[in-house]
Amino acid sequence: MKLERPQVRTVARLSNNAVVDFRPVRPDPTGMSPAELFAAARAEVVADDPEAPVPYLVALADRPTREVFDTAAALLDDNNPTDRELAARVLRELGPQDDAGQRPFTDSAVPLLRARLKAERDPRVIGQLISALAYNTATDALDDVLPYATHPDSRVRFSVAAALTSLTDPDGPSPQAVDTLQSLCRDDDPDTRFYALYALVEEFTDLPRTQLAATLEALSTDPDPQIRDMAQSHQR
Repeated sequence: MKLERPQVRTVARLSNNAVVDFRPVRPDPTGMSPAELFAAARAEVVADDPEAPVPYLVALADRPTREVFDTAAALLDDNNPTDRELAARVLRELGPQDDAGQRPFTDSAVPLLRARLKAERDPRVIGQLISALAYNTATDALDDVLPYATHPDSRVRFSVAAALTSLTDPDGPSPQAVDTLQSLCRDDDPDTRFYALYALVEEFTDLPRTQLAATLEALSTDPDPQIRDMAQSHQR
């Protein structure tokens, strides 16, 4: 017989009818120091829960100060991959984008991210570095990123598929980026195939359908229904 986990009591009523709430109170990130935010954001990175909110990472992104940038920049070369991943995730969205896709520290962050990418060996960190370059519209880094489309780790290949539209001009994409996305449409990972196809047909909207005919035909029978439906809708 399967036993159900007992529900944890979060409130209790005292003899005087007062109610005590035992649920933990999450601190307000706006009142936390940068050091406190980095410690809390690191815990979010360690938890690695894609469904959970990340208020401390968001709070750091909303605080594009020199102190936050310098702390993240220093962590990019930390010996611990968790801290390097944290650094990449902070630099990815540090401050709002302007009309050109630049952020307050883009000019300083991109050279550091590119240098770290060349040296990085941890797949999780590589994926976050590629994503950070894309979120900073680092079109000069396109040639740095393209070779990772054949990386043995599917998380890295997924990051490439998701990033390429931000690393080239969607209205006149690099032929190498288009070829790479077509190759990623044949990837074993369905999420990678989906993002690669989406980029080709929904974001690179001026590509001639004849150029994509073979890819669309192959994916029109894909086992993933979303990929299959998207491919078929663009064959019409």
